[in-house]
Amino acid sequence: MNIDFRNSFARWYFYITPLFILLDLIFGINVRVSALETMPLYKNLYYGFCILCGICMYIIPRYSAVVALFESSINIMMLVLGIFLPYIRTITALMDDVLGADFQALEESLKVQPMVNLFIVGSCLILTFRKSIETIAGSFGFTKRASKNK
Repeated sequence: MNIDFRNSFARWYFYITPLFILLDLIFGINVRVSALETMPLYKNLYYGFCILCGICMYIIPRYSAVVALFESSINIMMLVLGIFLPYIRTITALMDDVLGADFQALEESLKVQPMVNLFIVGSCLILTFRKSIETIAGSFGFTKRASKNK
C-alpha cells in the first residue's frame, strides 16, 4: 500500500471531524466552526461537508491537496466573516445611534471560544493551505527554488 504523507496533516484534520462534532454536541465546545454558532443549520451542513471532505481524502488520497485547498478557502472566508462582522455591525450601529448602540455582538466575538477557534482553525488553515499549494504546484512541475545568499 502506497501511503502519501504529503497532506497527512490535512487528512487527519478532516478525519477527526467527528471528535469536533462530539465536543460541540455533548459539551457545547465549538472550536471548529464558531463563526456559525448562531446558525445551527449551516453549522451542521458545514460539519457534513467536512466529513464528506474526509471521505474524499480517504477514498482518493491523491486529491487531498485540492480538497484541503478548497475547504480551507471556505473556512478562511467564514473565519474572517465570523470575526469581523460583529465589528462591522457595531460600527454601523454607532453611526446610527451612539447612545443606543448594542454592543452584544462585539462582546460575543471577544469571548474565549471564538479566539480559540481563530487559533486552532487559523493554524490548521495556514498549514493546510500552504501544503496544498506546494503539492498542487509540485504536481505541475513547479518546485521551490533554493535561495542563494550572496
